[in-house]
Amino acid sequence: MKYLEYLKFPVASTSYIVLFFLLIFIAVLFIFTVAFFRSLYHKRKYKLSFMKEAFEHGLTEREAEILWQYSLKEGRDPFLTLEFKAAFEKVVDLYLKEDPSADENIVSQMREKLGFDVVPYFAPLVSTKDIELFQPAKVEIEEGYLAEIVLFDKDERYMYWAFVDSFPKNRIKKGDKITVTFLRKGDAIYKFSVPVEEVYEEKDRLMIKLPHTFNLVRYQRRNYARVEVDILCKLGVLTENGWNWYEGRLKDISMGGARICFPYGDERPQISVLSEVKLEFFLEGRPFSLNGVVVNEDLKEKMLCVGVEFRDVKESDQQFIYKFVKKEQKRLAELYVRSRE
Repeated sequence: MKYLEYLKFPVASTSYIVLFFLLIFIAVLFIFTVAFFRSLYHKRKYKLSFMKEAFEHGLTEREAEILWQYSLKEGRDPFLTLEFKAAFEKVVDLYLKEDPSADENIVSQMREKLGFDVVPYFAPLVSTKDIELFQPAKVEIEEGYLAEIVLFDKDERYMYWAFVDSFPKNRIKKGDKITVTFLRKGDAIYKFSVPVEEVYEEKDRLMIKLPHTFNLVRYQRRNYARVEVDILCKLGVLTENGWNWYEGRLKDISMGGARICFPYGDERPQISVLSEVKLEFFLEGRPFSLNGVVVNEDLKEKMLCVGVEFRDVKESDQQFIYKFVKKEQKRLAELYVRSRE
């Protein structure tokens, strides 16, 4: 009898252990189930918030769904595609590459609705899609061999460049890797390298079809940030007989220099590169009289524009101009953001 009672004890103990682990399993399963459904709820709520904001930007349900789906594939916060051009371009690029039925028109429509179709001069280019039509450039076909080209057309996948002068077709072929360099006015020098997709002729002009790329190398041309302005000014040019003064318009300014334009009639202002000058103007009510030297000139019909590099500027004047430039850049950025809302 005692022996049988002894044998029963392990059986009861084993049952308790099994029951204990079963309860733990049920508890863990319950916790994971709750967490799973909570995650689904938050994800659905997050998506509904995203869709609402996308609709407020004027996107259709299909357009919003594309940005949502491919943002997640790209590992990005979908909301960023509605606010930042760089994020948007990366996401739609993935959509165009992965979806066999991708619609380029939808991408163009989304870009326009979100205000990403125009890049302000103070914002750097994100990809070659941002290059404006008829942008001139130099293309390096092979080491040391350069040619002039211009952007003739572009779509969501390719850009189409035309050679400015006659160019031998046999010197370039599909698959050749070429380097394109161009100067974006008011910004910087850009360079990119891509393989040639196609070489063809159109209206007696040689054309090359190139794929878009995000790999743009940007070379800043100026040491100081500058902003565009339109301020009445006077420029004095030092001559043997003293100062000759001309009235013009200050068109942009930085801590290091400025650009001034002078409209004229029959007689062009006697201003040339390396001329020693004195620039006088008012900036936010503060008078400035700065010494400088002309470093470049741009002569157009009845209009002369010169670039002046400041010399021996007081630190207080430099700091005032620096703060003005920063404040203007911030103001322009805020205007740009509001224009998209």
